[in-house]
Amino acid sequence: MAEPSFDVIIIGAGAAGLIAALELAQTGKKVAVIEAKDRVGGRACTVYDDRFDLPVELGAEFIHGELKLTRMLLKKANADAYKLKGDIWQNEDGTFDDQKDFIENYSALNKKFKQLNQDISIADFTENYLQGPQFDELRFTLKNYVEGYYAGDMKKASTYFLKEELNNSDDIQFRIEGGYAKLIDYLYNHCREKGVAFYLSNPVKNIKWRKDRVEIDSEGNHLAAQKILITVPIGVLQSESIQFSPSISRQIDAAKNLGFGPVIKTILQFDEAFWKNKTLTQNRDLSKMGFLFSKQIIPTWWTYYPKDAAMLTGWSGGPHAEEIKNLPEEEILQKAVQSLSEIFSIDASEIQQRLRAWYVASWINDPYCRGGYSYEVVDAEKWKGILKQGVDDTIYFAGEGLFSGTEIGTVEAALVSGRETAHQMVASFRK
Repeated sequence: MAEPSFDVIIIGAGAAGLIAALELAQTGKKVAVIEAKDRVGGRACTVYDDRFDLPVELGAEFIHGELKLTRMLLKKANADAYKLKGDIWQNEDGTFDDQKDFIENYSALNKKFKQLNQDISIADFTENYLQGPQFDELRFTLKNYVEGYYAGDMKKASTYFLKEELNNSDDIQFRIEGGYAKLIDYLYNHCREKGVAFYLSNPVKNIKWRKDRVEIDSEGNHLAAQKILITVPIGVLQSESIQFSPSISRQIDAAKNLGFGPVIKTILQFDEAFWKNKTLTQNRDLSKMGFLFSKQIIPTWWTYYPKDAAMLTGWSGGPHAEEIKNLPEEEILQKAVQSLSEIFSIDASEIQQRLRAWYVASWINDPYCRGGYSYEVVDAEKWKGILKQGVDDTIYFAGEGLFSGTEIGTVEAALVSGRETAHQMVASFRK
């Protein structure tokens, strides 16, 4: 039997896979990265389209706070990030109202948090602690937050995690000038400089393994290594589209217990920013609008303020994405147009006439993602712990869904997880 051609094979060329490959290669390890798509970046995908005022982020878009590793890499990549500003609005029953924060009446919510003596789902928390007309606004904004921001299922999402995030996370958000491609390209180019081999357009379906030996046949390539790092999204592990021989049922079952949110993004370019017209907004000044929440089929919208761009992004997460996931892209576009028509009381045909270009990014239907990103569920640490342990110092896992902390679901989480797991693998080689 031939000797392994690599020290490590990494499945997935997203942020976790790229930084892990770089860390391993810098220690002299021979690394191969196998990616199902024809590009690197995973769920970070920047499109440069002259029809749009700004680069289009089909996937990851924001930096959620002063995140050390992301910031360090951006500095090395000579990329800048700018702070998001803007007002938060909601349109409920056709009326525009400003919100002080993503969740209204936070002080009342925090008092209810203190009554908990064990973790429960946010659905159970709402049912048992937030009933009555005095909490109507709080329930509305809380549901928008969990299903929108988390892309989560109220019946699974952890109340303890929500409490931790709202009390301790950084409220400041940023965007990257030129998009996340700046960071991804930096990692990819440095991996290539260090000799990392990339196999794109190579979906992996079967992995044969025994201790200290892994073999993969993909698109005519037979690759072998001592160890393997799996960085595919949690949704791909849950789907069992990758088979292991022998099976690793304990790890797959653990993945199935984690939260992974469905997401569909609709990015629209208009001839002008019509939402700044006060005659369309009940004389409300939406010129500095950042986010807008509604009860429409595509409920969450954001602008690119403080940038001057006639662009809107419609966000469907959690149940809202499930509701429209089987529709063709053109029909999802029409749902977006209809949602804006209802919000602004403008005829849908007028919005359609103003539309210059559009993208629909259906991550829930992407077979190599199966959703957007992870969110914390009750007892998540138990299940994540099983995956973090790996299998026989041979199979390892990394990605944003295995991060422990309020940055779960972010590029920062993927980067930290990938780097930490690479260090774990280096240590196992030294044994």
